[in-house]
Amino acid sequence: MRFIPNTESVRREMLAEIGVASFEELISAIPESVRFRGDLDIPGPLSESELLQEVSALSRRNGDFARLKPLVGAGAYRHYVPKAVGALLSREEFYTAYTPYQPELSQGTLQAVFEYQSFLARLTGMEAIIPSIYDGASAAAEAALMALRLSKKNRILVSSALHPHYRSTIETYAAPHRTELIEIPCREGLTDPVRLEELLGEETAAVIVQSPNFYGGIEPVAELAAAARNRSVLFIQVVAEALSLALLQAPGELEVDILAGEAQSLGMELDFGGPYNGFLGARKKYLRQLPGRIVGETEDRDGKRAFVMTARAREQDIRREKATSCICSNHGLNILASAVYLSLLGTEGLYRTALLNTRGAHYLEEKLAGSGKFERVFGFPFFNEFVLRSREPMVEVREKLLAGGFIPPLGLGSYLGDETLAGTALFAVTEILSRNDLDLVVELLAK
Repeated sequence: MRFIPNTESVRREMLAEIGVASFEELISAIPESVRFRGDLDIPGPLSESELLQEVSALSRRNGDFARLKPLVGAGAYRHYVPKAVGALLSREEFYTAYTPYQPELSQGTLQAVFEYQSFLARLTGMEAIIPSIYDGASAAAEAALMALRLSKKNRILVSSALHPHYRSTIETYAAPHRTELIEIPCREGLTDPVRLEELLGEETAAVIVQSPNFYGGIEPVAELAAAARNRSVLFIQVVAEALSLALLQAPGELEVDILAGEAQSLGMELDFGGPYNGFLGARKKYLRQLPGRIVGETEDRDGKRAFVMTARAREQDIRREKATSCICSNHGLNILASAVYLSLLGTEGLYRTALLNTRGAHYLEEKLAGSGKFERVFGFPFFNEFVLRSREPMVEVREKLLAGGFIPPLGLGSYLGDETLAGTALFAVTEILSRNDLDLVVELLAK
């Protein structure tokens, strides 16, 4: 924030402009009993160099990724982002990239969207892709609204292993539609297929399942999707860790009807909790119910390569109240970041990065479970997150890890308010953690 110095004459001028004679008159509406009297307990004026030293000392009290490596994920994952991504994003022609209202003037923006859209189509196996939704949670909510429009029904079954933030966002979006959300219980950390079969009914619009789920478990998506399909119910898969798509079978191959994903893992740093960028995928026959826009490639009248809006349903256009949604913002820089990241890594690089994640996670899980200080909670297959129960108080686990230079895993009992998960922690491992880092974690926690 820019500092604006004010002289006494400037203060008098401002007070006169708003019609008061003094600062005391300005705050006269505040009761005397609650006004602060005296001087603030802060040091006196500092020189510029002294102030810089003071601020630098304060900043060193904050934790940062330079000295603390995260063991927590739960929907926000720290992956290594090549420096070329930031270098290309800093080019001035990308700074004002917004919604491409006029295709003839937005060819660069449209090309970036088209390329990223194509990458996502390859990764997910879905026939139609919308690459720019606010975040994964709102993408999941938009998928739910799509299912309501397509089915003309108002009941949605939601796995209890869905990220709680995604669940609450769906509830918010669906509330005006008086939608009935029914939770599918889990069995051993995965969506219970038996209970799913029992809950499927005539009024069911869709089934929503996250895989890998909130506990890190890889769901039997093909089996769950088949159960929904046999009852003519739409199946929606949620992917919060997009890097898993490089290793696991593509949702499109598992006959998923609608896919809602979060692309933060693909080239976006965790800066103060973000940024994020969601995406939606669907079968081609559901194209007209997708919110946002799809970019296509064509030729202009001179035979040159050109990019256009192939499909777009926005509230400002002629559809007005019949529009599918209010998704109008284009996350231009986030799309570009993911497009550059995927271009740099390529198919083989993305696969190897995903492999590093899953190998590291399984290595740490095996070492900690074998240390005698932790026990396994679930036996499901996982990608880069897993749950362990500590035999020691979680506060001691956190203190040991912080002292050793690691951000602790997420304590599930307190986070979810579930007493059955007391003493459990959700660990996340990405390629940021080397083998030496993982061995140090084991050493710290096995003491």
